Amino acid sequence: MTTTAEWMTKIKASADELNHWLTRQYIGECIAARRIADLVDKTPEKFQSTVERIAVDEQNHAQWVGRLLVARGLPLPEVTDLGVRYWQPINDKMVDFEHTAAAGHHAESMRLVRIEALSQDHEIAADIRSTFCAILSDERFHAKAFAAMSTPEAIAEMAPHHQAGLAMLGLEI
Repeated sequence: MTTTAEWMTKIKASADELNHWLTRQYIGECIAARRIADLVDKTPEKFQSTVERIAVDEQNHAQWVGRLLVARGLPLPEVTDLGVRYWQPINDKMVDFEHTAAAGHHAESMRLVRIEALSQDHEIAADIRSTFCAILSDERFHAKAFAAMSTPEAIAEMAPHHQAGLAMLGLEI
């Protein structure tokens, strides 16, 4: 399992590791934008505008990270659902909107840890820090919004599946 501190050391020591992580972030943001946009029709009406906003935010994040890749001379990768390891132990547990929102809360909260670390580290290139500072404020909102659209019970029920997803990624948060 890789801790956030170990991950930061690795991406600061290797441009290849940082570029790989940025590429994975681009793919993740594209997939998130699509998955959340697909959720809108399954969302209770009172939450639809919030879910729509989150989908647009994720689409913006993908564009911003895409610009970071282009600025580094890296091609935009093909976006497929292959290798979406985190979601494997979670997908079939999202039995209703509350559990889906709980999964969203856990996923967004997980991302906050590394995005906060990256945003606060002045050894990271300024354009990357700036981009992820902008993403950070949105992700904080997303984590809170998904929690508010869920229930404490659903969040607790999804926690072990979230932990299984982290294990699939080899992450320690």
